[in-house]
Formats: sequence, structure tokens, C-alpha cells
Amino acid sequence: MEMLKNAIVNHVLFQNDWMKTKLKGFDGKSITINISNVIVNFIIKDGGQIFLTDNCDKPDSTIEMSFKTLISQITNKKIADISIKGDIELAKEVADVLKKIKWDIEEDLSQVIGDVPATELTKIGRKILKETKTNLISLGEMFKEYWQEENPILAKKRHIEKFLSEVDLIVEDVDRVEATIATLQRHLIK
Repeated sequence: MEMLKNAIVNHVLFQNDWMKTKLKGFDGKSITINISNVIVNFIIKDGGQIFLTDNCDKPDSTIEMSFKTLISQITNKKIADISIKGDIELAKEVADVLKKIKWDIEEDLSQVIGDVPATELTKIGRKILKETKTNLISLGEMFKEYWQEENPILAKKRHIEKFLSEVDLIVEDVDRVEATIATLQRHLIK
């Protein structure tokens, strides 16, 4: 199973041979990516081509992050809570390359079922993915509205902001009362 996974990932990486120009100067270097203790090792060979590898005892660079950080980076393009050790330039270049890699599934399908059916099948697949994404977003919005309006277990942003401003006013009032009490105590002591 591990060999099959490596073969598939390396096939996809090899389809993206444009990366050679970005990683040419890093031949022989290795990098480990650790996402919530799921470890993936890469090595750069053949003039800048990146390959998945089983083992990497002493990587030249290590990138560590949580799964939550990865999802945040993918969905919101926010880069935070990422730890990089070793060669920072190597980590930056590999991360940039991995973000842009795409699987040319149409090319792979065309070798099995022919060019025209592969083209049509990928069009259908893209349409299904697009509609599924739209439907999931709509479903999420529907649940959000239900949980805010019909069965309020989620607070609206404006309600939270109002609550926080009311808490701030109470804190200010308490501070004024404490100051008044302190002033009265000083006058009583004199």
C-alpha cells in the first residue's frame, strides 16, 4: 500500500516538471513536513524534481504545523502557527511548489479510455465538484441560519459585539465605584 501511495504521489509530482526551475539549486536536499504527527518526506533529485520518499533521517529542512493550520492555510490563505527548522529558503520554495501542484487527471484518463472520453469525463467531474461545493456552502448557510434564528445555539456577530460592549461598560462602572469608595475611605480616615 505504501509503495502504491508513493508511486501515485511521485507520478503527480512528475507531471509538474515545471518545478525543476524553482528547485534546481536544491538537488540532493531533503525536507520533512509534519502535519499533526502525519509525516511526509520529500527529496529533490534529477535537477530539481521533487519526490516522495519513505525515510528521511536528517532532513535539511522541517516544516511543522497542525491540521487546523493546514486547513486555514488552504481555505483562508492565512499563514500562521507554522514552525520551520533548518534551511528556510528550501522550505519556502518547496511550500510554494506544493501549493501549485495539480494532477492532470485528464492526461492519465486519456491513456486508459482515449482523449475524447477523458475530456468529457473530466468536464463532468469538474461540474459535479463545483455543484457539490455550492450545495455544501448552501447547506452550511442553512444550518447557520437555523441555529441562529430557529434554534438559537449560535450567536450572531452583532449580538456578541453588543454583549462585549455592555461588559466593557460594567467594568468601567465598577472601576468608578471602586474609585469613589477609595476616595470616601480616605476622607473617613482623616
